[in-house]
Amino acid sequence: MTIINGGTKGNNGRSARRTTTKKIKLEQKLLLTLGCCATFLFIRYIRHDNSTTASLGRKAMMNRLGKLKEADKKNRKGGGSNSGRMLQIRRAMTDPNYDTYDKLLAQQILSAQANLIDVSFQNQHMLEEDDYSGVIGQFCPLNFQVQKENPPDSPMFRDVVSKSDGCDGENVITVDLKEAVTLAREFDAFATENEFDAAYYNVPNQLQLKGVVFHESRCGSTLAANTMMAMNPMKHRVYSESSPPIAAIKACGELYENCSVEAGANLLRDIIYMMGRSNDPNEENLFFKFQSITTRNMDTFRKAFPETPWMYLYREPVEVMMSQLNVPQMRMANCVRSHTHSEMVSRFVARSGYRPPDLDDEEWCAIHLATLCESAIMNLNDADGLGMAVNYHKDLVHDFLDTVFPKHFNVPLDQEAIDRVIKVSGTYSKNRGRQGEFKADSEEKEKKASDGIREASSLFLEPSFHTLQDSRYNIRNR
Repeated sequence: MTIINGGTKGNNGRSARRTTTKKIKLEQKLLLTLGCCATFLFIRYIRHDNSTTASLGRKAMMNRLGKLKEADKKNRKGGGSNSGRMLQIRRAMTDPNYDTYDKLLAQQILSAQANLIDVSFQNQHMLEEDDYSGVIGQFCPLNFQVQKENPPDSPMFRDVVSKSDGCDGENVITVDLKEAVTLAREFDAFATENEFDAAYYNVPNQLQLKGVVFHESRCGSTLAANTMMAMNPMKHRVYSESSPPIAAIKACGELYENCSVEAGANLLRDIIYMMGRSNDPNEENLFFKFQSITTRNMDTFRKAFPETPWMYLYREPVEVMMSQLNVPQMRMANCVRSHTHSEMVSRFVARSGYRPPDLDDEEWCAIHLATLCESAIMNLNDADGLGMAVNYHKDLVHDFLDTVFPKHFNVPLDQEAIDRVIKVSGTYSKNRGRQGEFKADSEEKEKKASDGIREASSLFLEPSFHTLQDSRYNIRNR
């Protein structure tokens, strides 16, 4: 017998509570089912024009959101803006009396009309092997068409975000990521179990992760991203240095001092799941180019996706250092600044026998790059064939066309795809739409390199470069 608030209840009280709890859960499940049905109707509504392109459906959605937002401003004091406000996505889908505008925001996420653009962590967050909490996701409707139409004009994820009119700060939807992922998986399972006609309802489809690019930086990685898109713009989605994955890959720390590799992989799987949900029925294949720094924690990705092929792009030491240090103030270069907060760099210096005060900027840069290459070497050996080392050279695009894409990523190419890739490879992405063709600059970099750069690269970076060159997993040795 249990005492509750000074009263006495026996088995009948417990039974009543169980009955009430069961009733509440059944009601929530029913409301969620109704919410899922409403979301499918919502998808049909915004695609009522029967267009085969996602862009027109996106315009319809934005028009509908605009109307609801204006109505929301009138009904809510200071309302109409999502900035700084957490959307209770499950409640929005299960509470029949919940705000109409918020319901539509929740439906955007579930229908994959809104895309994951950023991930952050609350002060009190938890990452475990099979769970996490305190992780915040931000969503908005991305206009991938700008990248599909001209990859060199929008070569980075930030370019796509900036050119998406629904992704200004006021319209970004903020949610608890775990809640959003759980609901999205329930929604997708609901569609599958009830055999919804994907073509009729435009049910979000899960894209197949075909390949991933890790890199040393300044070594042809943007060319890789652009050509992965150019292969088949209609069927491919390419994320080039997007924000969410790096948050998961770095979450546990360089040496996993904050959490385990399994915990980071668990979060990364959910992030890729959300980024791989597409409302475009033409899209099939998914590709990522990660930021160079993620190479230090490549094993997080490999734990999350143990069967996905990847490549590591690198470059001749002097050339990559010249590109890295081509900044107004050398000490502000990314490769130089990293030594202030990298335990891997500290350990590299300790085993080299040098003292930090004795190292100059060029040497710090070489050491930073060496830690990336050493991590790549370790993962190449562990992956036993799923990874491929690819050295930058003037005909790099032919390595992609002849080997990486068709034989490693298992993506077939026809002549039209090859022609599109060749065309895109001749455009210099750093110009972002301004006129200018890509020109190889390896010889010029070698000629202009200072003695300091040559000495630093020879001392710290060349050993890992030669190991990559000689690796059995190098593209030229396979």
